[in-house]
Amino acid sequence: MSLFRLPSMFAIRFACPALISLLLPAVVFAADKVINETNASSEAQDRAWHYHVRLVKFERQFSTRDDQDYGEWAGFILATRSRDSLWFTTKGATQSGETDSSEVRLIYSRAVRPALELHVGWRRDLKPDPEREWLGFGLLSILPYKVGGDLSFFIGESGRFATRLEFAYKHSFTQRLSLSPDLEANFYNEDDPQRSIGSGLSDLDLGLRLRYRVIKGVSPYAGLTWKGNFGRTADIIESRGEDASDLRVMVGVTLSY
Repeated sequence: MSLFRLPSMFAIRFACPALISLLLPAVVFAADKVINETNASSEAQDRAWHYHVRLVKFERQFSTRDDQDYGEWAGFILATRSRDSLWFTTKGATQSGETDSSEVRLIYSRAVRPALELHVGWRRDLKPDPEREWLGFGLLSILPYKVGGDLSFFIGESGRFATRLEFAYKHSFTQRLSLSPDLEANFYNEDDPQRSIGSGLSDLDLGLRLRYRVIKGVSPYAGLTWKGNFGRTADIIESRGEDASDLRVMVGVTLSY
């Protein structure tokens, strides 16, 4: 064996294990530090609040039954942290430049399963007069085929009780072009003639909107909406000589930040 190979063999057999024994604790300590920092960062992100503002609907509607000028809006401010969410929502409609209906809601929701949230909150109907206040609770869920559902129950003054059922779906043709059908139905346990509301199924709103995202956060759209009243509510409206249903063409924009 060559004498020149002895030092290298000695290094392999004795120096390398010694070097590894010295470096291994340092490597383990560094890896553990990285893991702890990553977990701490994730926990900090879970504790941090994240905000989202969205004007879902801001539109002008053209009726097929008359030449009135109609409009509609709906939007929300959302703050989320881990499984908790805080919502402020607003929605309403106009006719001939005057506010026809308007409401605001404050909602707290908590995720109990990956596709299910429980929510409680407060709702105030600002229009039509007189104003009404409600305490609400319900479920938010992602149903099969990525259909979003919201079932809300409301308890008001003088034993009033209301239920709202909402469904929405988004089908994306491309990254920019999408089609969004939606449904909203409202039920009441008793008549409220001051606000032209009857017991039972009061109203149903079916919408279909074709959106195109021009830039991030800006999506103009066009579509159709059908609005119908039923039962006692339809009787109240028809007693004034008005139609209980209407098909409208709409154009609008969705804004988000």
